[in-house]
Formats: sequence, C-alpha cells, structure tokens
Amino acid sequence: MKIAFFASSLVSAYWNGAATYYRGIVRALADRGHRVTFYEPDAYDRQKHRDIADPPWATVVVYPPTVEAVHQMLDRAKGADLVVKASGVGVHDALLERAVLDLQSPRTLVAFWDVDAPATLDRVGADPTDPFGSLIPRYDLVFTYGGGPPVVKAYERLGARRCVPIYNALDPETHHPVAPDLRFRASLGFLGNRLPDREARVDEFFLGAAESLPDHTFLLGGAGWDDKQLPPNVDYVGHVYTRDHNAFNISPVAVLNISRDSMASYGYSPATRVFEAAGAGACLITDAWVGIEQFLEPGREVLVAERGEEVARHIATISPQRAKEIGDRAYARMLREHTYAHRALDVEAALGVTSRHAQTRPKSVVVLGLSITSSWGNGHATTYRGLVRALAARGHEVHFLERDVPWYADNRDLPQPAYCRTSIYRSLSELRDRFTSLVRDASVVIVGSYVPEGIEVGDWVLDNARGITAFYDIDTPVTLASLTAGSCAYLAPEHVRRYRLYLSFTGGPTLDRIERDFGSPHARALYCSVDPELYAPDPQTQRWDLAYMGTYSDDRQPIVQRLLVEPAKRSPSRHFVVAGPQYPEHLEWPANVERIEHLGPDHHRAFYNRAAFALNVTRREMTDCGWSPSVRLFEAAACGVPIISDTWRGLDQLFEPDREILLARDTEDVMRYLSDISDDKRREIGRRGRARVLAEHTPAHRVGELERYLDEVH
Repeated sequence: MKIAFFASSLVSAYWNGAATYYRGIVRALADRGHRVTFYEPDAYDRQKHRDIADPPWATVVVYPPTVEAVHQMLDRAKGADLVVKASGVGVHDALLERAVLDLQSPRTLVAFWDVDAPATLDRVGADPTDPFGSLIPRYDLVFTYGGGPPVVKAYERLGARRCVPIYNALDPETHHPVAPDLRFRASLGFLGNRLPDREARVDEFFLGAAESLPDHTFLLGGAGWDDKQLPPNVDYVGHVYTRDHNAFNISPVAVLNISRDSMASYGYSPATRVFEAAGAGACLITDAWVGIEQFLEPGREVLVAERGEEVARHIATISPQRAKEIGDRAYARMLREHTYAHRALDVEAALGVTSRHAQTRPKSVVVLGLSITSSWGNGHATTYRGLVRALAARGHEVHFLERDVPWYADNRDLPQPAYCRTSIYRSLSELRDRFTSLVRDASVVIVGSYVPEGIEVGDWVLDNARGITAFYDIDTPVTLASLTAGSCAYLAPEHVRRYRLYLSFTGGPTLDRIERDFGSPHARALYCSVDPELYAPDPQTQRWDLAYMGTYSDDRQPIVQRLLVEPAKRSPSRHFVVAGPQYPEHLEWPANVERIEHLGPDHHRAFYNRAAFALNVTRREMTDCGWSPSVRLFEAAACGVPIISDTWRGLDQLFEPDREILLARDTEDVMRYLSDISDDKRREIGRRGRARVLAEHTPAHRVGELERYLDEVH
C-alpha cells in the first residue's frame, strides 16, 4: 500500500512521546512492503532537536506550520491507498481532521489514528459541539494507541465504523539489552516528560517512594522537571535522547512506569516506556491499570503497585538477581508477542490487506503432519488446510507429506488439496527413499505433533534438512506431559533442543516453560485459525438452542454433561445437539439431544448457523495450561454464533467476556444465558465475536506470524 501519514514527528522525540511509536509502526509497515510518506510540521523546535536522520524506510516531508502548506501537503497525498491523520499533530489539527476526509474515495481509505484516545474521548464527550465528534462516523477506520475494550466501546458509541487498538510495542533493533552505564546507576529510574495529568501520580509513585527510602538513589529523566522540588536522593538528568534509553532502562535495579490519569482510567494503555524497558531486559515496576496482564504477567514479568508505598516496598525488598529474572522474562515475552512486526500484522488485518513482503521471498515448505486429506476424528486437518492455503496465497510452495493409515484412508474428504502438493507414504523407509532430497533442499521443514513414528521422522528431518526446521505442536499440553513422563511417541526431548522453532497451539507461560525446561531455542505461539471465506454467517432455520461439536474425551465429557446435558434435562422444550465421533454407546442422552456421529468441514458452517448458541468445551490439559483456543472456538465465532465457553486462563485475551463471548462455570450459567439473553443481544455478541476473529485469528494472520518467526531464526 501507499500510505500518507500526517502526524507530529517521526524524526524528533523532543516533546513528542509518540515518536518511538510512530517509528516502530512505520518501519514495520515498510518491512512488510508498504510505502509510507510521513508529513510533519516544522513546529515546537522539534527539527532543531532531531535524534534520527531521515530514515531509509519512510519518506519524511517537513512542511511550514501554515494553512497554505497544509493544503499543499494534502494535494501531495492524493492518490494514496491509505491516508492517516494522527491526533496531536500540534499544528492545524482541526483543519487536517476535516480536510483528509476530502481525499476519501473507493480507492483511498482514510483513518484517524488516536495516540491519546482517552483525552480525545473525554474532550468530545464533555462538549457535544466539538467539531471532531461529527467527523468520527465519516472515517473508514479509527486506530488507537491503546485503550482496549473501553476505548473501542466509547468510539463505537460516537459512531465509529470500526475502532481497532494498535498497541505500543518493541522495536528490537533500537531497544534491546546493553551494558549498564554508570551515569544511570540507581535503585529506581523513571523516564517521562512533565505532564499536568501525570504529575500527581509521579509525586506519589516516584517522589513519594524516594522520600520514604532516603538510603536509596533515584533517577529522573525527561523534559520539564527543572524547577520541580526534588528529594535530595533524586538525581535529575534532563531530557534523555532515544539513543540512551536502553542504558537508562537497564542500569538501575528497576525502572518505573507511571500512566497518565486518562490512560489509567481507561486501562489497556501501556506506554511506550513499558515496551522499551522490557525490551532492554529491565525489571519494570508499573502503577496498576486494567489490562496489564494482557501484556506482561504480574509478579513474574512485571511488578505492579497500587500505591506509592508499594513501589517503595518493591525497591526495598527486591534483589538484583530477582530483578534480572523478571527483566529476562519480560524481554522474552516482548519478542514473542509484542514487537512492531506483530502490530504491522494487526494493521494489515484491520485494513483487509496483505503485504507483498512474503511474495518477494517465496519459500519451499515441506510439512509432515498428521493429516490434511482427512478431518475424520482430528482437528489437525482443518488447521493444516487453512495454514497451507494461506502460505500458498503468499507465494510459498508447499509439499505436504502424510502417512497412509486406514482410518484416514477410508475417510478422505479432501484427497488432493488444490493449494499444495500432497504425497501419501506407507512406511518410514518409503518416506526416506522418496523424499530425502525434498527435505534436504526445502527452505523450511515443519513436523507436526502426533505424526506416526514421529521420533524417527524427526531424526530423519533433523539429520537431513538444510533449511529451518520447526516442530508444530497442535497438542502442546499433552506433548509436555508425555515428555515429562518419558512416554511421548512422536517427539524426543533432544528434538526440542534441535528444532530451530517450536510452534505451539498453546501460548502464555507455557512458551517460557518450553524454552526454560525443555531447551527450545525459540518457542512461539501459532494458534489455530479460521478461514473467513469458509466460515461466515449464513441465515438458516434455527434448529438447536445449543450446539456442541467435538470428539469424545474422558476429561471433557463431565463438562459436556454439566453445560449441555443437564440444561437439556431441565429444558425439555429446547433442542440440543452433540456432533462428533467416538462417543461410547453406553452414554444416555436426553430425548431433546440430537446426536451426529461425524460432520466433515464442509458441513460445519451450516451446523453452527442453525444454532442459537454454540458450546465450547476444552480438554483438561488445555485448561490447566491456559491460552489454548480450539479451532471449533474460532469456527463458531466466525459464523457469527455467540459462544458459551468453559473458562480458562488467557481466554479473555482472545475474546472479551460478556461482549464477544459468554463464560459458563455451571449449569445455572447456561440456563441463564438460554433464558435471559434477548435475540438482539445474542446477535450482537455473535457479531462482535466474528469481528474479533476477522481482526486477529485468520490463516493470513497465522502465516504472517510464521513468516516473522522464520525471519527471527534465519
């Protein structure tokens, strides 16, 4: 895409806290093949305080702060695929907010990018005559610097067509661990400009902590604090240029993040400093705000303080060793989930575009998986089909190798996928004889979980592949449990260390465990996904009040009993269905529970669209680990069907409870949902769930993530 970006400054961080954010986003978009022209005014002495030269990854146009110059820049932006007006340009903002909409056309999208959404929303909410309020519904899209569900809801109430948070993130090339610098030695450091809506919190969380710990040293950086009365143990170093941020963050025992009042009130608004500090491997202490756990795990990857006294307690008790451990874990989390490369994928998904990045570097990919030709009794096939189709769409050439086994041979619902070459082999010796050269010459070789004779297959791949090798674990909790017990039939412990990538259906803390306890050099989440072209709303005659699809398992059946069978017994006038194979014949079902032995993927869409609600039930191992979404969860959501799900850690990071998904712990919860939720609210929950899937959980997202992981280990 050709992108015209109107904002404060890309080249100067002087009185411009958004500079790091803009640099990260723009550079990541450029890395994805997009061409960005950044228009910034010559204002507030920023050009005199540049901290970077014009970068090679963007065209920077500096214009005089005049009305005439603004119109000239708008003329230059004509013909762009995307025009962005950011908040807080600082010069002629109202004019730009109005005038960029004149560039809107079938070819040109116009987006408002709010880097201070809480302040914008508070301002517009307090003044019905604010001219920006009437413009919001005209923008194709509103991006926000953060704010999560509260900000999204507030923008939607003001008429936004769509609001998508694009959070701050880490640029690993500019913010990374460095050696400590004696200039910045201290017990606690805080870096931030003096702002009216944060100063009281700085007084409490930073200066108050310093006063209560006179034997500790504190370090204050940022512009505007020159005339502030400071405790004697606080050293003020003035404005800290970006080039010194890594040293500033890593040199103290810990560094502090303090949110602005508006950011703290909305939550889900991590400042740039959060990612910079974690990216440097610093031990971060942050004031408390809603949503912190979406970015860093409290107590393990970040320390949280409700009050200034808690900041002082953290500093008084933390050892350098524990501080280092927290910083190391935070740094690993940043690289896995919160780089600007991640955010560029989010931007592309919101715009409904893909980059040319992958097509410029096509790869030959060999996948050895359980099955792509048959979905009978396994969820692997659906995952592989979506992922491989998306790889092919990005220009990669995929060859899928599958072991011939009777139960799949008799139930092949996709014997020859059109988007890849598929080969069936009958034995390990045949695999070696026919495909050794293929594996040796491939750019990437991926071996999946539950592949028959997977240990022997892994030995062969790891001994012969010259490209990047990866293990794709669609059954991570089961795999780790069996590895620990010494009973895993498809993965050897030494293979975890030898595969360059460990791709996991389970995210969250489990990824740390794979690296820490099992020795993987790179463990990354690669969740399942859903193809929105195959799974979509499709008006059908409603047949069931609650529908569940899943293969039988001993550990899942008690939950099915509690969340579906018991409600069916209590509601004989309602209709229920359980679809899936391998249920024991001795199970007794109420008369109003329909049983379907097996549904191929081509019937899933119609199945979900005939249900008022879809039930999601998770295997015990997945629940114990958390962060383990199933493909059925995404399928149902993509069909616009509201989901009732059992509960597990990490689910709220995939869907927002009560707004995009409903959570049930017992029979009474299900009964309440079936009885009390109106059709309008039910449809709205389904619509929001589908929007979340389209924004974050399609095969295109997963392939973008996979491409980035491959780049990391190349």
